This record gives sequence, C-alpha cells and structure tokens, in this order.
Amino acid sequence: MVKNIYSKDILIAQKYNLNDINSTNFPTPENATFQFGVGVVKEEKVLVPHIHKRVERTIDTTSEFLFVLSGEMLIDIYDEDELFIEKIVLQNNECLLQFIGGHAITLKENTKYFEIKQGPYYGHDFDKYELKANIE
Repeated sequence: MVKNIYSKDILIAQKYNLNDINSTNFPTPENATFQFGVGVVKEEKVLVPHIHKRVERTIDTTSEFLFVLSGEMLIDIYDEDELFIEKIVLQNNECLLQFIGGHAITLKENTKYFEIKQGPYYGHDFDKYELKANIE
C-alpha cells in the first residue's frame, strides 16, 4: 500500500495505493510535518467526540497531497537540490504525499483529482520557484 521515496536517506515522499488497503493506519512518520491516515472499517465504529487543540508548530516547507479519483497523473519527483529522483504514475485511488522537494506533473485527459497543502497561501512567487534545468 505504501511506497517510500528517498533522496540521500531522507524521506521526501510517499505513494499510496488505496485499492490495496484492508485496515486502518497512519503510514506517515510521527515527525512528518504533514500526516496521512487511511482506514477500512468492517463494522460500525463510533469515534469519541473530540476537539483538536490549537498547537503552535513551526513548519519550514510546503507539503502537498495529490489524490487521483480517476484518470492518470504522471509525476517527476525532485529533491530540494533540484535533482530528479523518480517518475511515478498515479491512477484511480492512488495518491502522493510529498513532504519536501518539488515535482513536474502531467495530467492525462479527463483526469479527476484533488490536492491538499498547508496554508496560508501567500501566492505563487512566495510559495515556489520554477525549475528550468534538470527536467527529465
């Protein structure tokens, strides 16, 4: 269900195939700045009502979660040094959580997807810069 993607022994992304899940778990490391959990419940389950406390956290990068509902997304993954790490393909019910680094994305025709990332968003120029070299 989980494929870990590393650069120089640093976990930079995880690819998930949700077609293969059969239990509930959080595959992200506890110290990751963005967390992902997935679950399968075979019988009704009631979770204890709760409130999420306000907790000040320091985050110095933008993590991004991409989920393909249907179709196909091709992603070239780069590390923070702009080095190409790997090309992955996301199809129906597959997703990527990229903690650090960057990517080039090609969306195939009729692809339906969503993405989630930390906010607030201060605009394109504040949040990212475009790679001109090293494109695979």
